[in-house]
Amino acid sequence: MSGLAALYNVPSTDIELNNWGFAHLANHRDINRVIYQLLKVQLPAYVLDPINPHDIDTWLYQHQTLHQAMDTVLGISGYDLLDVNWQDPNERAGWILLNSDEHRQACNELGLA
Repeated sequence: MSGLAALYNVPSTDIELNNWGFAHLANHRDINRVIYQLLKVQLPAYVLDPINPHDIDTWLYQHQTLHQAMDTVLGISGYDLLDVNWQDPNERAGWILLNSDEHRQACNELGLA
């Protein structure tokens, strides 16, 4: 199982962003796999790693689509993860917290935490 704690780290360098992106995708894959195993529902799979900072809007849209599907299946009240200025450290930190909270809820529901 992927490390949920790593998703709470706020990346501030390219290396940290790469590490975060890898851990983040791994957790999404774990969640998708267990949802399929338990509920026989196949969630969409997007290329979320590596994160392309030059096309963050596409990444954010695909990521939000995946979260909406995950939240619907698991009955989680999700957040709007589209509205973030990734270049603003405070907004990025807030986004990381909201995103990680949804991952934590999903992991708890699925027995992954």
